[in-house]
Formats: sequence, C-alpha cells, structure tokens
Amino acid sequence: MSDLKTVRTPCCCCRSHLVRPKDALEPGKQEGVVYKIPCECGKVYKGETGRAMQDRIKEHNRDIRLVHTQTSAVSEHANETGHLPLWNQVKFIDRDPHRYTRRVKEAIQIRLHSNNINRDSGMEIPEAWIPTIRKHNSRSTTKRTSEETSSVSRNNNED
Repeated sequence: MSDLKTVRTPCCCCRSHLVRPKDALEPGKQEGVVYKIPCECGKVYKGETGRAMQDRIKEHNRDIRLVHTQTSAVSEHANETGHLPLWNQVKFIDRDPHRYTRRVKEAIQIRLHSNNINRDSGMEIPEAWIPTIRKHNSRSTTKRTSEETSSVSRNNNED
C-alpha cells in the first residue's frame, strides 16, 4: 500500500451561486449573435453578426430608410412590399464568438424556418443533417413548451 491520501473538495460552493463578478449583458448589446427580425407579413429574417446586435439592427433600419436594398435583405423586402419589420419583436436566438460556428447556426435557423426573407440559405448544410436538426429542434421546443405550461400551472395554483 502507498501512503497516498485523497482529499475530497466540493465541486461548487455557496459563493459560486451567490456572487456574480460581472453583470450580464442584455442580448442587444452582446456581440457574436444569431438573431431574427419578424415582419408584419409573418415572414422573418435570420441573421448573424460579430458585432453588437443592436448595431446591426440599426443598420437594417437605416438601409430601409435610405432604400439600400443591395446591402440588406430586410431593406429589399420592406421597400419592395411596403411591409415593415417589427423592431420591438427582434429576438436574440443564440450567441457564439466564433464566426464559422455562428454562420452554421444561422444556416440551421434559415433551413428550419422556410417562411423567411433571407436571400440565400447561408452556409451549405449537408442534407443528411436536416432530419437530426429538425428532431433536436422539435424536442427542445416541446421541452420549453412543457416547462412553460408547468410554470403557468404552478402560478395558477398559487392564486
């Protein structure tokens, strides 16, 4: 036998649950995001940016005002149809600091939601991945929906 002693240390302590050294950034100020802009017609635009989402949204808005349809699919759609983006319903979808991974995530979002105003499908996603992506997406949507339902049930029972 050796004289080796083991010491057990907790994986986390109370302090790690109570103290947050930095304030969380709101989604609009986060960099490296995938986002969606809904339109009043029911279609959506899916995009990605390495900069702050709010900066990119301002650019889309400016492109619509200045009729810069070459630089923004959102501007092209708005100026050709007269439909307005629902700026107050812009959503943060995901965050990733790596451009390649962010572009893959954007392409997946575009492929999952065919009712979009994107000019293209983003990066090429192998067709063999699509069933797995759809299955994973439907499971996470079902999980979110059931969590929201149970949360509403708990809140109703508290009344």
